[in-house]
Amino acid sequence: MYSKVSLALGTALAAIVLCCFIESSLGQDALTAPVAESDSDDVDDETGSKDEKSRPRRSHKRGNHLNTKDAPWTKANENQSLALTSVETAEAEAVVVTGSFDIYPVPYPALPPVEGTRINAGKKTSFVKPAEFPTFAGNDYREAMATTPGIIVSEEPQSPIINFGYRGLNSQRSEFMQVLEDGISLKNEQFGFPETHYTPILDAVERIELIRAGAALQFGPQPGGALNFVMKMPRLDAPFHFTTKNVFGSYGYYRNYTEVDGMVGPFGYYFYYDHRQQDGFREANSDYDLNNGSSRLVWDVTNDSRFILTLDFYDENHGEPGGMRRQEEVNPPNSVFVEDGFTQTSRFFDRFRLERYYAVLEYQKFFSERTELEIKAFGGYLSRWSKRQRGGGFGTLPSGPDASTNSIQLREAWTEGVDARVRHDYDLFNNVSTIAGGIYFYHALQDRTDERGFTPDAESGMLRNLNTGETWDGAIFAENRFHFGRLSIVPGMRLEFLNQSLNEQLNVAKTNDGEPLASQSDFNFVPLFALGLDYVLIEGQQIVPAPPVAGEKGADSKNPLVPVVTTGGPPRVELYGTIAQAYRPITYGELVPTGASSVVNGNLKEGNSLQFEYGVRGKPFPCLSFDVGGFYFTFDDQIGEVILPNGFTSTQNIGDSRYIGFEAATELDILALINGGAPSPYGNLTLYGNVTLLDAEFTSGPNSGNTPAYAPNYQVKTGGIYSYKNTFKVSLLGTLVDDEFGDDGDSFEGFIPAYNVWDLTAEFRFWKGRAGVFAGIRNVFDESYWGEVREEGIMPALPRNYYGGFEFFF
Repeated sequence: MYSKVSLALGTALAAIVLCCFIESSLGQDALTAPVAESDSDDVDDETGSKDEKSRPRRSHKRGNHLNTKDAPWTKANENQSLALTSVETAEAEAVVVTGSFDIYPVPYPALPPVEGTRINAGKKTSFVKPAEFPTFAGNDYREAMATTPGIIVSEEPQSPIINFGYRGLNSQRSEFMQVLEDGISLKNEQFGFPETHYTPILDAVERIELIRAGAALQFGPQPGGALNFVMKMPRLDAPFHFTTKNVFGSYGYYRNYTEVDGMVGPFGYYFYYDHRQQDGFREANSDYDLNNGSSRLVWDVTNDSRFILTLDFYDENHGEPGGMRRQEEVNPPNSVFVEDGFTQTSRFFDRFRLERYYAVLEYQKFFSERTELEIKAFGGYLSRWSKRQRGGGFGTLPSGPDASTNSIQLREAWTEGVDARVRHDYDLFNNVSTIAGGIYFYHALQDRTDERGFTPDAESGMLRNLNTGETWDGAIFAENRFHFGRLSIVPGMRLEFLNQSLNEQLNVAKTNDGEPLASQSDFNFVPLFALGLDYVLIEGQQIVPAPPVAGEKGADSKNPLVPVVTTGGPPRVELYGTIAQAYRPITYGELVPTGASSVVNGNLKEGNSLQFEYGVRGKPFPCLSFDVGGFYFTFDDQIGEVILPNGFTSTQNIGDSRYIGFEAATELDILALINGGAPSPYGNLTLYGNVTLLDAEFTSGPNSGNTPAYAPNYQVKTGGIYSYKNTFKVSLLGTLVDDEFGDDGDSFEGFIPAYNVWDLTAEFRFWKGRAGVFAGIRNVFDESYWGEVREEGIMPALPRNYYGGFEFFF
């Protein structure tokens, strides 16, 4: 474990030395480009209008000067689908456009209609930038997703694992959502082992995109939409930038985040290192230690093509202090009750380790202003290891003869694949329509071993299970945006060819019972279809000056970019609607259960979902944005276990469920409103609020009539964020969640009472933006609550806790 004092002092001293060395050498000549004259050239960036959603970190182009003479995007008209923005106007006007491979959505409650090689028109989408908020203590995704409705974060404070739930779908390990980094799945194994144990550090994330109904056509399985982390790219304005942050907090928490990036000729680089550690608030075994880093190299081959190589590593080790239970009239022996305090531990020896190494090589190419190609080749290795003491129950201390042993499990997964996409614009009835599609190939191997240790804290033991799973997947997908003035019609399809197999080499329990080892292979052809509609009721256009490239890192830039046209500039209001299919693949554990008394129904099918989405969204005034809509979806043929009369358990399709709800979200800049809609010289004071109302129910199967796990009737997020230029930020963020259950059986043990949690954070930068301090209070009002229930019991959330730190930017 690193010495947090030495690491903090080391990075601080390095920052001071770098400041003295490079303070006078960071300037460059201003970028030059022919731009149309407009009144926007005179807009003063010191007005305090610092909406982070409009602030591109970099618009990556070759060289130190912006040369647009021969670039394909300079020939674009107002209808063409550019990588930077998708510019659409009701009437053709002379516009100024800059293009880029990198996407920087404008301040609007949805992603651009066409984003690179993807079509978003007709879908409910949203995005959030972590830079909008003051610096967080670490991966505080409950706070980062504060302005995003429909996502519930089930907290697991004793570990760095983040659990995302979506509109009533189970949040455990984010199994029912597609979680991606730059469009590539973060799942341990996308199909056979779809748990998510790794989530990128917020400091390295440019924005978080959420695509709801229709996401399965673009990214593959899971009914819960897609959460895509778009990672930062190198900045263009200097050959070297340096950032470091050190955070100290309650319960022995410490974090160091350090990054360097820059651009040298046609080559760019971005490196970061993240270290986190804590002792935890439980009495024992709630510590963790994490080391994480990434290297990203960019090579601009020409002004219309480039390569990007990304190498990631992630290594974490944490304790699992076990769960608790609520008191009943009759309780099992050795119970650990939440009523006696949240700091108790029921598992003193359980540990979890994760190693992840991943590489992505991407090629991007503009063939013309109408055609863009994107190819990603990816692959990596993941190791998930755990040891857990036997003999314990739900919220009880281990006891009996089994308590002197433990279960040790290792899963190793090797994955590889290719994702190739193309987008092409074409003329149709005096408008420009767009077709986007591609192919996807994926292969994975997973080895699983289970051992029996002969002490409660054994690291190895006698081998009991050994099996190997393999997945081959191929998909063809396409969407077409038929664009007729204000109306867009977007049909789409995905054809998935999936083959999974699992072979047992050893299973002691089956051998002892005289059962044969299993070898099972399953092939599924899954066609998915969707239809999206979008109609623009009111549409406007504005040209705004791009903010300083280095501004979001504190240093004032002397190289302002040329103005850009923004889609959805006030006013803009549109209707949207989607009907789409999605599916849930069979996992390895469902294909071949390891229990000796377990069998699999021969007609096992993948789960399937039919989704409806509709609403109205827009930005009718410069200071106001909103999105209001409803949704309905079904999740049928869910897989579970049924007890047979002979005592065996059968894995089979056991039931269906349906989800119906309403969502509304709005953001209002109070200071801009007072200033007549124009940016206020006193900064931005954004009040936000969003609500998800949900009615979810199992409609068939053994849980018929029950409410699915993690499906509260309401979830409200509200608060305010104030920012002044790039100097000061403060936020108060609230999350209010109704009663829910942590299991599908709606049991007494699985009940999660309603809770209200508020978080306060602030950040101040000085020394011309090159240094800053920040602090925060999480769970300001010291709410006693829990948001997660696992097999071992109730997992209490963090009580009120504090953090503070310092940062340097050069």
